[in-house]
Amino acid sequence: MNVNKKTIEKTARRFSLSWQLSLGMASGFFIIFLVFAFILSQIIRQYYGKIPEALYQWLGVTIIIGGACVFAYAFLLLRYILRPVKSIEATIEAFEDDPMTDVRAKRSGLNDEFSDLVNVLNRMIDRLQNLISAQQQFVSDVSHELRTPVTIVKGHMDLLNRWGKDEPDVLEDSIKSSLAEMQRMETLINEMLNLTRAEQIPIENVSEITDMGGLVHRVFDNFKLIHPEFIFTFDDDLSQIANVKVRQDHMEQILIILADNAVKYSLERKEIHFALSQTANRVEIGVQDFGEGLSGEDASRVFDRFYRVDKARSRAKGGNGLGLSIAQRLVNAYGGEITLESALGSGSVFTVRMPLYRENAND
Repeated sequence: MNVNKKTIEKTARRFSLSWQLSLGMASGFFIIFLVFAFILSQIIRQYYGKIPEALYQWLGVTIIIGGACVFAYAFLLLRYILRPVKSIEATIEAFEDDPMTDVRAKRSGLNDEFSDLVNVLNRMIDRLQNLISAQQQFVSDVSHELRTPVTIVKGHMDLLNRWGKDEPDVLEDSIKSSLAEMQRMETLINEMLNLTRAEQIPIENVSEITDMGGLVHRVFDNFKLIHPEFIFTFDDDLSQIANVKVRQDHMEQILIILADNAVKYSLERKEIHFALSQTANRVEIGVQDFGEGLSGEDASRVFDRFYRVDKARSRAKGGNGLGLSIAQRLVNAYGGEITLESALGSGSVFTVRMPLYRENAND
């Protein structure tokens, strides 16, 4: 109520821009016409002597009517030109009242500076709302996922406070369990931060160009080195350099997540297959394992944050259910797509498709 009252009072006593500019233009007309009338009267007096009284009256009436016409025309013209300002003001006030509002400033039909300002404002509100949503989701995820480890640590601390001082076995077991939970909380927080950052990548600001062939080969060689117990195969069908407009560390993170996921869920047949190919406008990277596979229901939800196919087994393997969510959001942020084909007991194939970068659109 107080906010509305202040808005009404502000509107009632303010001197709008339309009035200011209209009065300014009318005043300018008055001054110019007065100067013109004075010069004209001096010329007439010089050649014809005394100026008739009626001429003065006609000049006065012309000044008044002309000034009024100029004021009216300027006022209407400025009201039309400044229409986007009203829309911008209404949008900002709506955003101030509700940061998640759907109200947006309307573009005028003209391609002018106000249209550019409206576009910038709408993009800024969209970006702020994405940040607010990510923050709310992050807080919700943190409170949900950290509740269990915090409860476990608190329980062990209570146990130590009661009996741990006098019983070495209880002390050792509680310290180990608490440290394990603290390590899991640290990993979880880092992954949630990565997920939040992945949702906020402005692709229009990315200028780094990455050679996909070299990057995929490097990740493939690294996993061969750190997992010698696995058989790694690679089908590289690239016939030329495949460049993608994506940060190299982000693309590497995506591939590491997929390869690490394949290693984790390959229990009996320890074999991982990489594939790299190119179409007319996209590059495709495939990571295939021959492990447990997924049912149709699990495959449809595997990219959901914190979703685990087998929660107990996933937790034992160090998973928090965030890796694939991070990969999907990174891929989507750069205009690509990630898909999954899986059959229970036959393994899974993750395919990443990223748009190729062309220096010249005519190429």
